[in-house]
Amino acid sequence: MEEKGQVLDRIRSATFPGKRSRVAKYILDHHIEAAFLTAAELARRAGVSEPTVIRFATDLGFPGYPALQRALQDLVQQELTTVDRIRIQALRRQNKDPAVQSLWQDLRNLEETIKLADPKAIGQVVERLAAADRVIVVGLRMSAALASYMRLSLKKSIPTVVAVTKGDGSFFDELVWATRSSVVVGISFPRYSRATPGYLAAARAKGVTTVAITDSELSPLVSHADHVLLARCRALSYVDSFAAPIALIGAVATALSLRAEHTQRLEELEALWKRHQVFH
Repeated sequence: MEEKGQVLDRIRSATFPGKRSRVAKYILDHHIEAAFLTAAELARRAGVSEPTVIRFATDLGFPGYPALQRALQDLVQQELTTVDRIRIQALRRQNKDPAVQSLWQDLRNLEETIKLADPKAIGQVVERLAAADRVIVVGLRMSAALASYMRLSLKKSIPTVVAVTKGDGSFFDELVWATRSSVVVGISFPRYSRATPGYLAAARAKGVTTVAITDSELSPLVSHADHVLLARCRALSYVDSFAAPIALIGAVATALSLRAEHTQRLEELEALWKRHQVFH
């Protein structure tokens, strides 16, 4: 029998060719659901053929898909608490209205992001941001909203933070000023922008610390990042679900703002806001 978590560790550490990487990503992102899917159902969810799923299982060293499924089910049974099981049943009976279902999906994304959260990794990112002489946040297309949010969230603690939200080469106008004490944060979620991994690679080649905020260990950003923070963003339609990524960015900004060395600056900022009546 697989040791707890071993099957997922094997998937994370392996490299899969072609469409089999889609199967790996789906299982890593949805391993509870995947544990109870047939090979045909998993193939449909991952957007591949059933033989691709079967080859994926044998690539992992299993005699076939049923053995992989049993390993996943063993893992799930160890993970699920009684409350989790009740919640899963309750969700199945929820109102089927698409808007309500979208809100429930956001809740599931937040819950999974909390389980994924690594306090040590978040702490390391906060330390790097706190020591940075310049922070460049990159987010293109829909992720541009996240980049702008992160810039505004960090601006109160870091004066030299900028957001790059267009893939027009303006990133390099910012990168030219970066030093080894700078940090580049790349934000991208499916469907991943082609430009963002390249921007992280360029920053890393210059010796700049890189941080990826993305959804999966299989994201194209991960191989170009010194630090990786994961947030789930599964959605019911083509509209991206960013509740969990926003919460994760807010958590980083909050941890940074509570550092003692930033307290005086924030107090000065509050005094300026009050003096010039910025808010009602």
